[in-house]
Amino acid sequence: MNTRLQQSDFLQANAAAQPKALTAYNYIRHAIITMKMEPGATISEKETCAELGVSRTPMREAVLRLAQEGLVNVVPSGGTFVNSISLRGVIEGHLIRSSLELRMVRIAARSYDAVRDRDFDLLMFLQGDAAKRQDYDQSFAVDNDFHRLICAMAGFPDVWQTIHNATGQLDRIRRFAIPRSGYFDEVEQEHRAIYDAIRAGDADRAHELLRRHLDDIAAVVEYVFADRPGLIVQEPGFDLSTLEVMLAPAAQ
Repeated sequence: MNTRLQQSDFLQANAAAQPKALTAYNYIRHAIITMKMEPGATISEKETCAELGVSRTPMREAVLRLAQEGLVNVVPSGGTFVNSISLRGVIEGHLIRSSLELRMVRIAARSYDAVRDRDFDLLMFLQGDAAKRQDYDQSFAVDNDFHRLICAMAGFPDVWQTIHNATGQLDRIRRFAIPRSGYFDEVEQEHRAIYDAIRAGDADRAHELLRRHLDDIAAVVEYVFADRPGLIVQEPGFDLSTLEVMLAPAAQ
C-alpha cells in the first residue's frame, strides 16, 4: 500500500524553522503514530520529499532515525515500509518511560517552582479544548506535553527526548486507544491530581499517582487487542496472561 499524506495532517506549526531532517522525521512519525500510515504502508521517498519541499538527504536521515526507533523497515533496493506494532516494543517502551518518569516526578515535587503553573494551566486549557472538540491528535499531543513538563520541572528536560526515542511503538497504541470511553475525563483528572501533588511538594503522593496513571497501559493494550485483533504482533515468549504483571510499574 502506498500512502500519501496531506501537509495539513502534520501538526508542527513551526516546521519551517526546523532543520529539514527533523521536519521530515516529525512529519512521518506523526503519520505513523496516528495511524494515517498503517503497518505495512509504503513510504514514498519521492512523494514525501515533494510534499515537504526537502531533498533526499534529510529525508534519508529522517528514515534512518525512524528505523532506529523500530517504526520503519528499510529493505535495500526494496523500499521503506511502516513496521508492525510489536508487543515487545510496546512493553520495552513502557518500561523505559515508567522507570524514568517515576524518578522525574519525585525530583519535580522536591524542586517545585510556581513559575511552571502557567505552563500547566495552559496545558489544561488545551486538554479541555481538545475534549470539547473530540480532537484526538491534540489531546495526545497535550498529554505528552504534560509528561514533558514533569521532566522540565525536575530540571532534566532532555530525559523526555530519551523517553520519546524509546516509545514509538508504545505511542502507537496509546494514540489508537484514545477514542475509548472515558479517556478525556480520566486524563484531565489524573493530570490535575499529579500536578497538585507536585505543587504541594508531596513527592510520595506524586509518585504514587503517576504510577497509577502509567499503570493504565495494560488496559490500553487489552483494548487494542479486543478492538483490532492482529494489530499488535506477539513475539514468542510473551504470554498475554501475564501482561499486567509485565507492564505494571514497580513501586519505588
